[in-house]
Amino acid sequence: MANDEPGDDDEMVAEGDAGLQRPPATFDFLLQTIFTQALMALGRVPNPITQKTHKNLPTAQHFIDTLAMLEAKTAGNLTAEEAKLLEEIQHQLRMMWMEAQA
Repeated sequence: MANDEPGDDDEMVAEGDAGLQRPPATFDFLLQTIFTQALMALGRVPNPITQKTHKNLPTAQHFIDTLAMLEAKTAGNLTAEEAKLLEEIQHQLRMMWMEAQA
Protein backbone atom coordinates (compact mmCIF):
# COMPACT_ATOMS: atom_id res chain seq x y z
CA MET A 1 0.00 0.00 0.00
CA ALA A 2 1.27 3.43 -0.86
CA ASN A 3 0.99 6.33 1.52
CA ASP A 4 2.51 9.74 1.76
CA GLU A 5 3.97 9.23 5.22
CA PRO A 6 7.71 8.70 5.47
CA GLY A 7 8.54 5.19 6.55
CA ASP A 8 11.58 3.27 7.61
CA ASP A 9 12.65 2.83 3.97
CA ASP A 10 12.55 6.59 3.37
CA GLU A 11 14.57 7.25 6.50
CA MET A 12 17.20 4.66 5.51
CA VAL A 13 17.61 6.22 2.08
CA ALA A 14 17.82 9.69 3.59
CA GLU A 15 20.46 8.61 6.11
CA GLY A 16 22.51 6.50 3.71
CA ASP A 17 22.37 8.92 0.78
CA ALA A 18 22.64 12.26 2.51
CA GLY A 19 22.03 15.02 0.01
CA LEU A 20 21.06 12.68 -2.85
CA GLN A 21 17.59 12.75 -4.29
CA ARG A 22 15.83 9.85 -5.93
CA PRO A 23 15.07 10.19 -9.62
CA PRO A 24 11.39 10.42 -10.51
CA ALA A 25 9.57 7.14 -11.08
CA THR A 26 8.52 7.81 -14.67
CA PHE A 27 8.19 5.70 -17.80
CA ASP A 28 10.88 7.83 -19.44
CA PHE A 29 13.29 7.12 -16.58
CA LEU A 30 12.55 3.38 -16.83
CA LEU A 31 13.33 3.45 -20.56
CA GLN A 32 16.54 5.39 -19.99
CA THR A 33 17.60 2.90 -17.31
CA ILE A 34 17.05 -0.09 -19.59
CA PHE A 35 18.78 1.77 -22.44
CA THR A 36 21.84 2.41 -20.26
CA GLN A 37 21.97 -1.22 -19.16
CA ALA A 38 21.80 -2.32 -22.80
CA LEU A 39 24.59 0.11 -23.72
CA MET A 40 26.76 -1.43 -21.03
CA ALA A 41 25.97 -4.94 -22.31
CA LEU A 42 26.88 -3.82 -25.83
CA GLY A 43 30.24 -2.56 -24.54
CA ARG A 44 29.36 1.03 -25.48
CA VAL A 45 29.65 2.53 -21.99
CA PRO A 46 31.72 1.39 -19.01
CA ASN A 47 30.21 -0.23 -15.98
CA PRO A 48 30.02 2.58 -13.39
CA ILE A 49 31.33 0.28 -10.65
CA THR A 50 34.31 -1.29 -12.45
CA GLN A 51 34.89 1.51 -14.99
CA LYS A 52 35.49 -1.24 -17.56
CA THR A 53 33.60 -2.04 -20.74
CA HIS A 54 32.50 -5.58 -21.39
CA LYS A 55 30.44 -6.95 -24.25
CA ASN A 56 27.67 -9.40 -23.31
CA LEU A 57 25.43 -9.78 -26.36
CA PRO A 58 22.92 -12.23 -24.81
CA THR A 59 22.30 -9.70 -22.03
CA ALA A 60 22.00 -6.87 -24.55
CA GLN A 61 19.44 -8.94 -26.47
CA HIS A 62 17.52 -9.48 -23.22
CA PHE A 63 17.23 -5.72 -22.69
CA ILE A 64 16.15 -5.20 -26.31
CA ASP A 65 13.53 -7.92 -25.88
CA THR A 66 12.38 -6.31 -22.63
CA LEU A 67 11.79 -3.02 -24.45
CA ALA A 68 9.80 -4.85 -27.14
CA MET A 69 7.70 -6.48 -24.42
CA LEU A 70 7.07 -3.10 -22.79
CA GLU A 71 6.02 -1.70 -26.16
CA ALA A 72 3.50 -4.52 -26.64
CA LYS A 73 2.15 -4.33 -23.07
CA THR A 74 1.75 -0.54 -23.10
CA ALA A 75 0.33 -0.20 -26.64
CA GLY A 76 -2.30 2.53 -26.69
CA ASN A 77 -1.42 3.75 -23.19
CA LEU A 78 1.62 5.93 -23.84
CA THR A 79 1.86 9.61 -24.59
CA ALA A 80 3.17 10.48 -28.04
CA GLU A 81 6.50 11.47 -26.48
CA GLU A 82 6.81 8.20 -24.55
CA ALA A 83 5.97 6.13 -27.63
CA LYS A 84 8.52 8.04 -29.72
CA LEU A 85 11.24 7.62 -27.10
CA LEU A 86 10.55 3.89 -26.87
CA GLU A 87 10.66 3.53 -30.64
CA GLU A 88 13.89 5.53 -30.97
CA ILE A 89 15.65 3.66 -28.18
CA GLN A 90 14.71 0.31 -29.67
CA HIS A 91 15.91 1.37 -33.12
CA GLN A 92 19.25 2.60 -31.79
CA LEU A 93 19.84 -0.54 -29.75
CA ARG A 94 18.92 -2.86 -32.61
CA MET A 95 21.36 -1.08 -34.91
CA MET A 96 24.12 -1.26 -32.29
CA TRP A 97 23.37 -4.94 -31.66
CA MET A 98 23.68 -5.68 -35.39
CA GLU A 99 27.02 -3.81 -35.50
CA ALA A 100 28.22 -5.79 -32.49
CA GLN A 101 27.48 -9.05 -34.32
CA ALA A 102 30.08 -8.24 -37.00
